[in-house]
Amino acid sequence: MDLRSVAAADLATTVEGDGVAVIVTDPDGASAELTGLAADVGALIDPETDTMVSGRQATVTLRVASLTAAGMGVPVGIAETASKPWRITVADVEGTTHDFAVGRAFHDRTIGVVTCMLEGYDPT
Repeated sequence: MDLRSVAAADLATTVEGDGVAVIVTDPDGASAELTGLAADVGALIDPETDTMVSGRQATVTLRVASLTAAGMGVPVGIAETASKPWRITVADVEGTTHDFAVGRAFHDRTIGVVTCMLEGYDPT
């Protein structure tokens, strides 16, 4: 097995072996259930004062190979509010489902993941 194959296998174990169920929906409404790493934190660090402040930062990291295998593209952030966003649905540790829009997406082509910075989203 070459080094890239070993890295791809390690990535699958890291992201999907310990991940959670994530529903990804593209702007056209196509969706797939994948496994990824999710975080939803209610405290941020103010960069000017280095103190903790109330806020919400939610992210999800997905393998690009899994998105491709599911027939999905790679999520991107949509800047204008008139366009339909990529959406992420994920449950927290208590089982409560949360809907998010992808605000920004960082596609790491070196290791084959995309990390999505999420924003609150009301699907209605």
